[in-house]
Amino acid sequence: MDSLTPPKATVAQSLIERAKKASTATISAALAKRGFRFVYMGGVLPIKAGTVMAGRAYTLRYLPRREDHDREIDRAGYAEHVAIESVGPGDVLVIDARGNTGAGGFGDRLVARMVYRGAEGMVTDGAMRDIPYLRGEDFPVFIRAPHGYGHTAEHWAMDVQLPISCGNVLIYPGDLIIGDDDGVVVCPQALAEEVIEESVTQEEEEEFTRELIEEGANIVDVHGKLLGETLDRYNRWRAAKGLPPAASK
Repeated sequence: MDSLTPPKATVAQSLIERAKKASTATISAALAKRGFRFVYMGGVLPIKAGTVMAGRAYTLRYLPRREDHDREIDRAGYAEHVAIESVGPGDVLVIDARGNTGAGGFGDRLVARMVYRGAEGMVTDGAMRDIPYLRGEDFPVFIRAPHGYGHTAEHWAMDVQLPISCGNVLIYPGDLIIGDDDGVVVCPQALAEEVIEESVTQEEEEEFTRELIEEGANIVDVHGKLLGETLDRYNRWRAAKGLPPAASK
């Protein structure tokens, strides 16, 4: 196997839905335990507070516009339109804009098409246009900045479904993309199941211990491995929520 091609694994729709129960902060911590540091997109945030997103990466690469590019776009074969007409349920469109925010990627009509096709969301380390419309929709959109110019003022959509960089993170098609108010994290597809299961379990434990802290518990007593009476209380808490007992650590 090529050393630059990591293991692949299809991320199931059930796992995508489960991933929405874990925060990007918790997922990035689980990845850090496995030695993954370069997984968080810098400065890429949701256009609407409270947005939660998860899905498989469908990649689109923008290159700089050049004067001898054709001015007339072959709309059927243009990479941007290929991407829009290819994404579907479980997919997050991830656009490599090289961090350039000097023009919007695309706007309301193309996003409306993605919504119709059932995509999970879109991410770019560049800009988007038609933000007032997009903020009125439930479709998750993560960007660096808004901008009113059309994308061809700065970009040319070159190709799809190749490894790309977005927010200075390497993304392979099929990687699990998770977004919330903290930003966007990329989970390698072959690790997605174990990372998400661990992260969801951690979220449940943190919810429980946060409640104890709000009731006056000492941070030293609840920050770390749960033991004794605290563990017993945790399992009663889980049972009340219809969750199985906590696995032994």
